[in-house]
Amino acid sequence: MLASIIITNFNYGKYISRCLRSCLAQSLSRDEYEIIVIDDCSNDDSDNIIKSFLNEKNFIYIRNKKNIGVAAAANIGIRKSKGKFVVRVDSDDWVSVEFLKFLVFYLEDHKSAFCVSCDYKYVDNSEKIIERITYQDNPISCGVMYRKDLLIKLGMYNEDFKHREEEELRARLGSLYKIHNLNIALYRYRKHQTNKTKQEDMMTLFKQRLDDEYSARKKNLKNYKGNKKLFNYIVAVIPARYGSKRLKNKNILNVWGKPMIHWTIKAAKESKYIDDIYVSSESKKILDLVKEMNVKTIKRPDFLAKDDVYKMDTIVHAVNNIKENKKPDLIISLQANSPQIKANDIDKAIEHLVKYSRSEVISVDEYLNQNGAIRVMRYPTVYEKTLSTYIGFVVTDILDIHTKKDLNLINKKNPLQ
Repeated sequence: MLASIIITNFNYGKYISRCLRSCLAQSLSRDEYEIIVIDDCSNDDSDNIIKSFLNEKNFIYIRNKKNIGVAAAANIGIRKSKGKFVVRVDSDDWVSVEFLKFLVFYLEDHKSAFCVSCDYKYVDNSEKIIERITYQDNPISCGVMYRKDLLIKLGMYNEDFKHREEEELRARLGSLYKIHNLNIALYRYRKHQTNKTKQEDMMTLFKQRLDDEYSARKKNLKNYKGNKKLFNYIVAVIPARYGSKRLKNKNILNVWGKPMIHWTIKAAKESKYIDDIYVSSESKKILDLVKEMNVKTIKRPDFLAKDDVYKMDTIVHAVNNIKENKKPDLIISLQANSPQIKANDIDKAIEHLVKYSRSEVISVDEYLNQNGAIRVMRYPTVYEKTLSTYIGFVVTDILDIHTKKDLNLINKKNPLQ
């Protein structure tokens, strides 16, 4: 079995049905995961509600005879679990249908990773989204998937802590194990007056320490461009071939009164961090056009302009040309047919890579699909054949232009949006 969802509950009968339904609706096969609910001696209607799910496949229910606290209850679930990986979900929260699949896939693909978290969205009692939160900016106790065998070896949760047990675990592990993160909001964290995390308890000092550490990292990040040991040379590479089967000459078609590629170049020029911009094309027409925009050009061989050529092959060709004069430390691949790219999108991706020590960062759309608009890579990553081991994600609403329908749609939008 791949994964076990551990749900601890105390008097959250009014919420737990929503939680369980979301866990049962995972896109991962039901044969591949189990749900373990540990009720910590609730005195509301939780017991009856949980029992109504007992006929579900791979559903295990444990009811404690006395209240022992979240940490101890979670440890019972971990010991009982059969999954290779374990992840906790609070009984008043719920998760996206892709929650398990994404976290499991990440740990399966990153064998050295001990755990992986995901971003989350604050929701109110009516399930209205309040705010999207990055896990590393504001860690919560759930939504972190661990390798079970290693978690058990490390002692699991400290049962002396009744609350903020996850923060105690992170503080105890220190820098021994890095928490990897998917910059995708797969978890829904419900805010309400009875949240146990509103209570004052012994873990307040731990939370303050985490806040202080993050503030220090954020302060250092603001000045990272001045640290020449990090990046001496940051370049943007914009591949722009002339041929296109679905939309001929799309990269130079009129969008908002300018050639489409103009808008990607404009965003790169307005970035706080990019030193030079290179456009790679086999087309003299495109190269002559962009020279008027004061960017550097790379003549691409015709065989790299065919439909079946992987875009990264053109990036490698460009970087090989660029490094003949000066080796770039950071390469940003920008899509010419994504005119909605903004400088802020680019800078956000660069800052995400630096802040969380990623090897590369890619943009994804609101449905979590890679849109190809922005890809930020450290120099060695350019030459890797697959996505990097340490990858990050930034969510954007950038539209890629591939068809006449796309073109008509984008021209109806305000370029400032």
